[in-house]
Amino acid sequence: MKKIILATGNKAKIAQIEFVKDFYNIPIQIIQGKNLYGDKVAYDEVGSSTEEIAITGALEVAKKIDLPVITEDTDFKVNALDGFPGLNAGKFQVEHGRGKILEMLEKHTNRKCSITSSCAYATPDGEYKCFTNTIYGVVAKEEAWGDYPNWVSPEHNVFGGGYNAIFIPDNKPCTLAQISPEDALPWSYRENTFYNMLNYLVK
Repeated sequence: MKKIILATGNKAKIAQIEFVKDFYNIPIQIIQGKNLYGDKVAYDEVGSSTEEIAITGALEVAKKIDLPVITEDTDFKVNALDGFPGLNAGKFQVEHGRGKILEMLEKHTNRKCSITSSCAYATPDGEYKCFTNTIYGVVAKEEAWGDYPNWVSPEHNVFGGGYNAIFIPDNKPCTLAQISPEDALPWSYRENTFYNMLNYLVK
């Protein structure tokens, strides 16, 4: 069976890609890079988009460990905040929490927003491939979630699901954190890029 290293120490992200792999019976083994290579799988987040960051990160790590790797980067953009928090969404959530976004939007009627995920593959000799997916929606008036795994919902971890608990996808009646992993698989931001990448790798 083919193996691929995901350059991350994020256990929820590993569980999420494993879920995608298992649901679609994709014959590939996912290896958590940090477990084997420690800080060698860390990379500088260089770029002005999720795609640039994922590609440059994958190329950097692949060269350092001399093996093919995949990386993933996500942003969260709120229109009324001029795209903030954008590429700094993860850091902002850790420092201020999702609730801070709700506070910042109290006087705004425009609550449109988007989440983008990019998953990149790179080899030590500089070959690379990247898949990107953006979903659109609105920021909810309050946080809401269901009892789902950490990559979907904050039910079991305060940071679980990123901004899912305040993100209502277009044409959906509830937040992304209230939608089961199975229902979100065909279209949600990271699930889509993981699915496309894994299929690409096993061809």
